[in-house]
Amino acid sequence: MLLCFVISKKRNWIYSHLDFKVDEKTFERYRSLIEKRSQGVPIAYLTGKKEFMGLEFDINENVLVPRPETEELVEKVIKDAKIEGWKKFLDFGTGSGAIAISIAKFLPDAHVWIKDINAEAIKLALSNAKKLGVYERIHISEENEFDAVVSNPPYLTIDEWKSSDLHEPYEALVGGESGNEIYIDVLKNYKACRFYFEIAHPFRKSLKEIFERFGRYEILKDISGRDRIAIIYIFGKG
Repeated sequence: MLLCFVISKKRNWIYSHLDFKVDEKTFERYRSLIEKRSQGVPIAYLTGKKEFMGLEFDINENVLVPRPETEELVEKVIKDAKIEGWKKFLDFGTGSGAIAISIAKFLPDAHVWIKDINAEAIKLALSNAKKLGVYERIHISEENEFDAVVSNPPYLTIDEWKSSDLHEPYEALVGGESGNEIYIDVLKNYKACRFYFEIAHPFRKSLKEIFERFGRYEILKDISGRDRIAIIYIFGKG
């Protein structure tokens, strides 16, 4: 993948031109990228691109790299929105805008508000929205009531982060000492019929107790059989 990026060719082209040669400058650039990758730097940071929901997003080191598992969260939101007729969403902790933009792209009548503590993340998300043709339906003005709130929040505990080898922004990974702080913040400060969160596996008892204070909840597993999505049906709403 890195070689394809460096020489701007598809993989099939490389396979059919196994005798091709690169100049010294190109080789040094490739070697530099390989070295960074061997140190654990995500490929998306090296190429500046990441596919999500069949869309190509620009990525940089200010944001979390979108994961395939998060596509399952987005697909569930889109499915439910079509049934319920929802049009107003919040993507909390938007990062690159992958969740918000995907919702806007697959729900033509949807408007999505985005929130992130990192101004550079907001800048990138808006740039991606413009690139992917949904800029007019992505908003950053302050609102607190929505049809649905969606978030892949920072949910690692500090201890989990210390023992990990992740190379992404601390604030995009760590949800405080318990890993639960952002969930509480979102549930307290926004109103919606339903909240959709990505969660850590296994589902924490401490997080279960938080969800039970706000409504009925459902936990969905991802394609690998791991706890992945929490849906909270707010008392009196959904």
